[in-house]
Amino acid sequence: MKNLAEKPFALIGVHGNDYTPQKLKAVMEKEKLNWRSFADHRVITSKWASRGTPTYYIIDHKGVIRFRWSGYPGAKAIDDALEKLITAAEAQGGR
Repeated sequence: MKNLAEKPFALIGVHGNDYTPQKLKAVMEKEKLNWRSFADHRVITSKWASRGTPTYYIIDHKGVIRFRWSGYPGAKAIDDALEKLITAAEAQGGR
């Protein structure tokens, strides 16, 4: 995947495994996660019909869930989905 800086793209983590915010912060620091993450407590995951953890979602530039995987789909699947949606957003003038 090409560099995502300056692309119409945001990465967030939604953790539904009952982490406290403090526990999540410790995990993020240990794993060197550099994106915004939320300790969910089943608010978001219930609205998005998450059936397992981890569940990966890719949301387009209009806020629509376009891809969802239960379990890690692999870097290629994620990269391909992101490339497709970033190209579409840029074609429509998204930033």
